[in-house]
Amino acid sequence: MEEEKDTKKLSKKALDDLIDKRTKENLPKLLDALRDQDKEVRTREKTAEKLANTGIVADMNYIGGGYNLVKTIQGSVIDLTRKGNPWVRLSPEMENFCKAFTEYIRAQKSGRAMDPEYSKLLQENTDTAGGYLVPEEFQAMLIQYEEEPAIVWPRATVWPMGTDKLGMPKLAQRPDESSRNEHFDHFAGVSFTWTEEGGEKTSTEPTFEFLELIAHELSGYTAITDTLIEDSSINIMNFLTGLFRRAYVWYTDRSFIRGNGARQPLGVVPDPAVLSTNRQHANSFEFRDAINMDTRLPSVFDDGAVWFMNKDCMNNLRDERDTTANLILQEFYQETAPGAGAKRVSMLLGYPVIHSGGKTYTKGTTGDVILGNWSWYYIGDRKRFTMDVSRHYLFRNNKTALRVCGRLDGIPACPEAFVILNSAVGTS
Repeated sequence: MEEEKDTKKLSKKALDDLIDKRTKENLPKLLDALRDQDKEVRTREKTAEKLANTGIVADMNYIGGGYNLVKTIQGSVIDLTRKGNPWVRLSPEMENFCKAFTEYIRAQKSGRAMDPEYSKLLQENTDTAGGYLVPEEFQAMLIQYEEEPAIVWPRATVWPMGTDKLGMPKLAQRPDESSRNEHFDHFAGVSFTWTEEGGEKTSTEPTFEFLELIAHELSGYTAITDTLIEDSSINIMNFLTGLFRRAYVWYTDRSFIRGNGARQPLGVVPDPAVLSTNRQHANSFEFRDAINMDTRLPSVFDDGAVWFMNKDCMNNLRDERDTTANLILQEFYQETAPGAGAKRVSMLLGYPVIHSGGKTYTKGTTGDVILGNWSWYYIGDRKRFTMDVSRHYLFRNNKTALRVCGRLDGIPACPEAFVILNSAVGTS
């Protein structure tokens, strides 16, 4: 009462100063109390989260800013606000387990055998006999293997496209220097003749062609439920983005080999202007086939040329030896980068052998083996891989739509830079 009388006699400034002083004195206590309360709520939330991850929780009640009551799938009820004894009610299974566990401890202390009536209750492989108390382990990962890496993209010449079409003039060269080609010409029609003094000079001029890339769309679409997005233990959107990007690279890579040119890139194998040789025996790839392909490839494309073939074709050569008993297919391991491990390298007639997986054709089919300089394959890149997400299109179905697409074209800029092995047998 005396303090109240004193405060009534204080001036407004003095009263404000007093209130400010008492606020400063009591504020730390108030903050500590709020922190303790927040810590208790967060502790309950963490406990509830851990219980939920065990797989034994059937229901939770969120009361007063935190999880309070937790019900297990067996029927036990736990009150997370009770620190000493959180059990509110035990299920019959839990009661039996507690009795069996108590009997187990007593038997261990006394050195006697455990009562058979209780020992049968402590079994992990029976749910009602203790198995419910052992949660199943779950690894938040997705098992998958990596597909073979891109083989054309890193070796081709990529041209960015500002519009749907990209054209470029080309000198009409004919680099095929084999004895079967009478039109071999590095200079597209430019030629010289020997003339006597004062003789008439022969007119000569080069011939030109036109190369055109037209962007084609490669697309895909899928829809996933919102429940899957929310409940998946992995980040499903990041996973799908990576998966679709890898699939896009793989399918475009294969189209640069197999594409027929109709609303898609023109691959090396279907291009009629690409050079080819026949094989020695059906459904086989032999050293003589490799020599014939190397002979067919114009020497101007030797530097940078590589073999594309699958494992089946490569295994045909593993036992073959030359006249000095050396293996035809040279294989060794090479360090790619410090700490990255060794990478297997294969060489055939001095050219690297690239594993093509399912991108080239099966053994014995035209195009199962390709020798070529892929810098002469042109890719027109109008729009790189993109993935768009929409929650509106299938909103009423609780689904999210995903659309992936890219726009590009591809064509052998100089078809003579490639030699494919035909399925036909005999002289080419």
